[in-house]
Amino acid sequence: MTSPAPFARRATSVPVTVVTDKAALGRFGGRDTAVVHLDPPLHAHEPGAECIACESRGNVRVLLFELQEKVRLGMAEPFVRVVVDATDVEDRTAVADAIVPGKLPAFGLRDFTVARNFHLAEVV
Repeated sequence: MTSPAPFARRATSVPVTVVTDKAALGRFGGRDTAVVHLDPPLHAHEPGAECIACESRGNVRVLLFELQEKVRLGMAEPFVRVVVDATDVEDRTAVADAIVPGKLPAFGLRDFTVARNFHLAEVV
C-alpha cells in the first residue's frame, strides 16, 4: 500500500465558500462557521507591485492559515466551514484560484498547509 503525498488534501478538509455578492453574504454563517473578510488594499499601487502589508490583507491563504493557527492555540472557536467575504476585492477570481491546489504557485509551507486542510466548495 502506498502512502499519500505529504501535502495531499486531507479526507476531512474544511469546505470554503467564497462570497462575491453582498446580497448573498447574509445567507452564510452559523455557530460552526468562520467568516474571513478580505480587505481591499490600503492605498494605490503600481500594477503587480503590492506592498507586503496590503498583500497579506487580501491573501486568502494567509488568512486561512492564521485562522487555523488561532484555533490550534485556543484563540478562536473550532469551525467546520469557512466563508470568505470577497465582496470588496477587485480580482475575485484570484481569491478562488488561491484555494484550488495548483492554480497559483505555492510560496511556502503555509500555502501547502492551506491546500491540505481547506478546499473550495463554491463561489457565490
